[in-house]
Order: sequence, then structure tokens, then C-alpha cells
Amino acid sequence: MKYKYQSFMDEIWNQFPGLSDKESTDLTDHNILWSLDEYMAAGYVNFTTGPKELYRLSILLENYAVKHRAPLLATFETEKRYKYVEGRYVEILKKVPKAWIIGNFNNPLLAPLPPQTTEVVSCDGTNISDMWIVVTRGPEGPFGLVAEDIGDRMYRGFFSISPIVTGKVIQTINEALRINIDLSK
Repeated sequence: MKYKYQSFMDEIWNQFPGLSDKESTDLTDHNILWSLDEYMAAGYVNFTTGPKELYRLSILLENYAVKHRAPLLATFETEKRYKYVEGRYVEILKKVPKAWIIGNFNNPLLAPLPPQTTEVVSCDGTNISDMWIVVTRGPEGPFGLVAEDIGDRMYRGFFSISPIVTGKVIQTINEALRINIDLSK
């Protein structure tokens, strides 16, 4: 795939003029305690934040996928970041019908091997390598968080329940990696 922008976030925001201009929500203040229902009620939230807040939101999305037996897409910037959550993910992957684990790592290093319902894909050399993405399927379609590592342990990105916006994220990943992520099943 030929990118117009170096940044994955800029590729997505370019498709939806105005979304990047929405006011950024401070996830480090009172909003850190939002439930997933509150994020979903907000619909779309821009943020610049650290890993602690993204980790919490990721867990909310992963728990939703498990509870609703929904497919799950998760990206990891490095093998180390996957190893940090590996124990929890081994259990999650047993409980969801389908999962895609995408990371800037070598697949053989993912041990124990994930269930057959999980696809492990390397994104090395693409602009997905700096992304923290956790997406699942909700009542209206795919939704989740999309954030880009901007350095100094900070991320910029968004949470969206829009199947159109989140679908564009998935489509962009599919085109870049030549895979077929389909959260509709």
C-alpha cells in the first residue's frame, strides 16, 4: 500500500476531515474513571495521553470482547509490550471466537502458541508499528481505541464507536499487511 502520510493516525484522520480538530479529552484527570459505557455514550473522543490510561481502556475493550464473545484485534509496538500482557492474552484468546494479534515482532517468539482462532501478523516496516489499537465488535459494528506512539511515553489518538471510522482503520491495516480482518463474524 502506498501511504500519503508517514503517520497511520494522519492516514485515518485524512479520511475524516474534522475529527482530528475535535477537542482533546484529558484522560489523566477525572475521565480516567470512565466506564466503557461512558466512552460509548461519548461516541468519539480524541486524546493525548500516557500508557496507563490506554492500558485501562484496552482492558475495558478486551473484557467486552470476552463477555460478548466478540472478535478482537490488538496491535503491539514491540515484542516486549506483548510479553507484558501475554498471560492475560493467552486466556482472552481462548474465550473470543477470532482474534488478530499484530505487532512489530517475530512470530516464533509468541509462545505459548495462540489458539487456532488467532492470527499473528508482523507489521515490521509499516506505519502500523507505532500503533496501539484494540478493536472489537459492538452492537453497531467495530469500535475501539486507536493511538499512535509520539515519543516520551505519550500517545495521540481516539476512541470511536463509529463503524465507518473504525472500519477505515481495519481497511487500512488490511491493505497495508495484505490480510483480511473481518470483525463481522
